Amino acid sequence: MKNLHLIYMLLFSMALMSCSSDDTNNDSPENPAFEATINGGTFSNYGFKLGAYEAVKGPNGTTLRITMADKNGKQMTLFLNSTGGFNKGTVKQMGDVDSDKFRTYVEIKDNQPATLYFSQSGNLKITNNREHPSKSEKSLISGEFNIEAITVDGTKSVTVKGSFNDLEFVK
Repeated sequence: MKNLHLIYMLLFSMALMSCSSDDTNNDSPENPAFEATINGGTFSNYGFKLGAYEAVKGPNGTTLRITMADKNGKQMTLFLNSTGGFNKGTVKQMGDVDSDKFRTYVEIKDNQPATLYFSQSGNLKITNNREHPSKSEKSLISGEFNIEAITVDGTKSVTVKGSFNDLEFVK
């Protein structure tokens, strides 16, 4: 199982590092950031700090997936459905199902020990969504969240509170 997580993180890292030739102009947003504090379960006041991230609109163009990995191999993924859109001030409720049957939820992966948590309650508020200052095909999204999550078997629970700032994604 440990090897499977290592392979997954390696593939995720390789996908993030692969760039096309037009990505070499170094036009990055001023403050891309992600921070969260995780308590309970296999975590004890754990400070999740951004190591790498990927923000991608879904194939239907109405969902957004933000995956973050920290330097210790922990991973957090925010799945946001279309309910309410992605404008500043929109509040996404965990567990909400949109008209296309997509659910808003959070998935947290702890690699030591291997544990997977899924959100049970809470919300995510989009605090900003603006056009990238130098890449017109991209947007920068910011938000804050407060979420409770449990393991699939219901034996462990965690609370997660945090924020993200200026994460870049293709419109």
